[in-house]
Amino acid sequence: MEVLSLSPELNTRRETFFRLVFGPESKGYVCLAFMSATDRTNFWEEFYSYPAQLPQMIEAVNKYFTGYNVYFCPQILNQKKRTKESVSQTPNAWADLDTCTPEVLRVPPSVIIESSPDRYQAYWVFESLLDPDDAEDISRRIAYGHADEGADRSGWDLTQLLRVPFTYNYKYTRGMTSPIVEIVEANRKKYRLDDFKDYTQVGDYEYLDEPLPTAEELDANTTSDDLLQVKRQSLNPRVWSLYAEEPPPGADWSKHLWNLQMLLFEAGYERIEVFKIVQEAKCNKYVRDGKSIRLLWKDICRGHSRYEANQRLLRGDGPPKTTRRPLMTDAERALVAQSPDTFIERYMTWAKSLGDAAVQYHQAGAFVVLSSLLAGTVRLPTSFGVIKPNLWFMILADTTLTRKSTAMDIAMDLVLEIDPDCILATDGSIEGLMGSLSTRPGRPSVFLRDEFSGLLEMISKKDYYAGMPEVLTKLYDGKFQKRILRKETIEVRDPCLIIFAGGIRNKITSILTFEQVSSGFMPRFIFITAESDPTKLRPLGPPTQLIDDVRASIREELEGLVEHYKAFTTMVIENKHVPKATVQVQRSWDAELTPEAWLRYNQLEAQLVDEGLEMEKPDIMTPVHDRLSKSILKCALLLAASRQRGDTVLVEEIDILRATMYGEQWKLHAHEVMASVGKGTMERTLDLVMATIRRKPGCSRSLIMQYFHLTARQTNEILDTLEQRGHLVRERRGRTELLNPLG
Repeated sequence: MEVLSLSPELNTRRETFFRLVFGPESKGYVCLAFMSATDRTNFWEEFYSYPAQLPQMIEAVNKYFTGYNVYFCPQILNQKKRTKESVSQTPNAWADLDTCTPEVLRVPPSVIIESSPDRYQAYWVFESLLDPDDAEDISRRIAYGHADEGADRSGWDLTQLLRVPFTYNYKYTRGMTSPIVEIVEANRKKYRLDDFKDYTQVGDYEYLDEPLPTAEELDANTTSDDLLQVKRQSLNPRVWSLYAEEPPPGADWSKHLWNLQMLLFEAGYERIEVFKIVQEAKCNKYVRDGKSIRLLWKDICRGHSRYEANQRLLRGDGPPKTTRRPLMTDAERALVAQSPDTFIERYMTWAKSLGDAAVQYHQAGAFVVLSSLLAGTVRLPTSFGVIKPNLWFMILADTTLTRKSTAMDIAMDLVLEIDPDCILATDGSIEGLMGSLSTRPGRPSVFLRDEFSGLLEMISKKDYYAGMPEVLTKLYDGKFQKRILRKETIEVRDPCLIIFAGGIRNKITSILTFEQVSSGFMPRFIFITAESDPTKLRPLGPPTQLIDDVRASIREELEGLVEHYKAFTTMVIENKHVPKATVQVQRSWDAELTPEAWLRYNQLEAQLVDEGLEMEKPDIMTPVHDRLSKSILKCALLLAASRQRGDTVLVEEIDILRATMYGEQWKLHAHEVMASVGKGTMERTLDLVMATIRRKPGCSRSLIMQYFHLTARQTNEILDTLEQRGHLVRERRGRTELLNPLG
């Protein structure tokens, strides 16, 4: 193993890295952070004036790179605090690529870091310093643009901590070996905002792309004073002081500017009117700092989006952006990032190498594999009963290009090699399903259904399928079921049902009913969605020795788990009619949560339920969020069981946190699916049209008519509705009508 040693050459390489990433213009504070390799609670930050104290930064890295994980914040701060408000300059965009290989990036990075074997981070250095919001927006687009290829979706926000090159990565320590954080490539490439136009805007951030108003829209004949006089009698008195008086020394200019915007929106002004007024306001920090009015416009658009969200909440129409409320703190994310990889990550890395299926589908496959093999022996006693880690996953696609069937087959082929009769059925009636389950008490049984929409349709239309959701729900909960038929009685005791289902998203959402959700049937599924991307298609080829070796390693790991958890124990039988005897029975493993794990889970459950109650459709989203919290707990139980081989299964806080990290994405997928519940045909058409306009801003009216086979009358009705709802803006260029998303 290569060992790092102190040397002038190593100091020069680190110094060159910092100078390259921060560029020649940066002046302010740089944050370095350190975390002990053996005690992750031993974490602290240090701040250095840059570039004056660059030598002291190198000394600090030299002092702690052995025995500590060393990080830095790639933004320049204006005070010794690592907060978003403290970020004054952004010399680069950044990405925690994780398992995404740099070769697939649409814009080649200035610096590529290999933080551990086959895991990467990257930086794109700007020609000149950018506004923090612009740099964060680029980083967010890159992270989401490559999420399906393994990039970390949570690694885009300001104040992110990333590893310093030529230090050790103790996350993957195995015995006495730890990988070195290496620079794979570094060059002098510099970038501008326009260079990242191939990365589309992330959902819920579309307002950041709203074009700057034209001179005609701003109407030079109307001044800011004129606009204020129009509503003079109804304006909050604070408007006048915020507009006409410069903030006092030491005041927060951003806060003054934000308050002025909110008061103007509350008074009924439109965005362009607020823009004109704020341009002349004394608290305009953008004029003070000599920054572009484009940044002020983006701030106005952000303020308007917040104001609209607050108004929806006050009207009871729904909360502001609850789908993006984080379930974890930054410190918890850092803790998960430092913990060793689990079976889930190892499986996903291998499965991703087999083809071009969406990566998130492999995550579902990994959990179904663990659930199929461990749910029969591992359980968690609680005050409300025993929880088995049987999971229901539904993976949804927009086309076959996402390879959902392929991802499902990869997982189930692996399971069948270890437990050949675990698949219960791929089709069938209630009686057939219960008949099969009655012969498998306590054993995991997988109901595999590639196209679940067909079953949902039969449940909705066929009388003899009417009670199936209730039966399946009871079986998921492990409840005793009895069905009396004309010729026989079927009893199902101690069921352990796992469902692995797939489907086309639009089909599933069009069939879903309110009753199927509110009854608790559909909320028991963990939803995972993906969209097709033809650019990611990979040609067929022969299997490689490396792929086969990794598969053999994963199978060996699973066989070891099964062997361990299917251990037998001796039971003594005493009866007055029969001499004392001993028999061998399969052991059940009762898991325990540490006090810290119980506390963190209860916090998570309360947060999810509260979010559900606050959302636009609480009668739908509350059961969805409640069941998601239970699914996260089951996943934590599987994670704990898969990494332990002792006499007990102890679920620790880190297991809850890692499962929560997965659950954050599952929550977004669930919101996407549930948003269509109860919508009629017209409403779904509106959604589809609006989704097309967002994907193709500036598209023509004729394209919408052709794409959806609409008549002129139907098109007018749809576009008028979307325009009046404030979703789009229509623009005429000659005889052509162009459509753009709004807000």
